[in-house]
Amino acid sequence: MRRLGYDGPLEASAECLRALCSAHLLAIPYEMLDTLDGGVPTLDLADAFDRVVRLRRGGTCLETTPLFGAFLRSLGFGVRLVAGQMWRVSNEWWPHWDHLALVVEAEGREWLVDVGFLMLSPPEPLLMTDEPQEQHGWRFRVVQREGFRTLLRAGPDGVWAPVYRIGDQHLEAADYAWIVDFHRSSEDSPLAGTVLCSRVLRDGKVVVMGDNFLRARNGRQEMEFLADSAEAERALAEVLHGHPHLVEKAVAAWEKARANRREARRRIA
Repeated sequence: MRRLGYDGPLEASAECLRALCSAHLLAIPYEMLDTLDGGVPTLDLADAFDRVVRLRRGGTCLETTPLFGAFLRSLGFGVRLVAGQMWRVSNEWWPHWDHLALVVEAEGREWLVDVGFLMLSPPEPLLMTDEPQEQHGWRFRVVQREGFRTLLRAGPDGVWAPVYRIGDQHLEAADYAWIVDFHRSSEDSPLAGTVLCSRVLRDGKVVVMGDNFLRARNGRQEMEFLADSAEAERALAEVLHGHPHLVEKAVAAWEKARANRREARRRIA
């Protein structure tokens, strides 16, 4: 509760779910700054609690989503931890179901809750319906496509595009343990060898993806190239606002990732 900055009621209601989800997203960033040094996400809830709460770290969907799901379950919510398959910018599905989200039952209805996604996703619980829902300047909906419930987001041009789709089966830790090994060892992993972190804002999100800094605010997006360490530090400090103890670590990781890419290009040449 202190980590989230939340002191409101705790009950299995839609209003409480919305307040807790918003508090979590505003308080806890997405970050995986240990991977360049060989660190991997923990699947143990007690370890995840230590990392996210006691050490005031962020996390990925592998850490924050099961932890938040367990918290909601303790309050009386019906919660399913489900797998997600992400839509790629190349307009195709990523071949692996390696994202985790929550389907939460509150007041007789199902809500999509996501507290561990790098890119732009609903900043509040989203009712699982194909009716468009506006949240902080962004429009989302959930539709049935090809046998899966699929999260769509409307772009600035009004065109709906997939974000990811989810399965129905509830997962236990053993069901998604393979994700850690995949992202640690696969050359195809988008998470390996670069700095990825983001923070939800009240009107959108800020994201660092390697040399790119994305600001998505009030239904609009703009991308900035990070040319050097000074620009990276400025962007990372904005993304990790409220977590000054992580900024120096993030800049060091960013510099290491850039040096590794340059070395790889030199070897190829």
